[in-house]
Amino acid sequence: LALQLLQQGAQEGTWVCLQNVHLVVSWLSVLEKELHSLEPLPTFRLWLTTEPHPKFPPILLQQSLKVTFEAPPGLKKNMQNAFSMWSPQMFQGSRS
Repeated sequence: LALQLLQQGAQEGTWVCLQNVHLVVSWLSVLEKELHSLEPLPTFRLWLTTEPHPKFPPILLQQSLKVTFEAPPGLKKNMQNAFSMWSPQMFQGSRS
């Protein structure tokens, strides 16, 4: 299905997004071969979303424009940072 969408997008000059490709790193060599055989229209764009993976093909990375997004730290991390800056006396409060 992904290769069909890729071929269709290349022929029509549309954008295609393949998400979470880190889950199918063994298939990425097939994707690379398909990309080299395509003759896409100039408006064709392929977006891949992935998380870092040690077996992600370096050639695919080198041939790509990369955009990174680092998720903001979660609530737990924010609370831990805030609590680490407060003294134990702040937690005791005043009992007047």
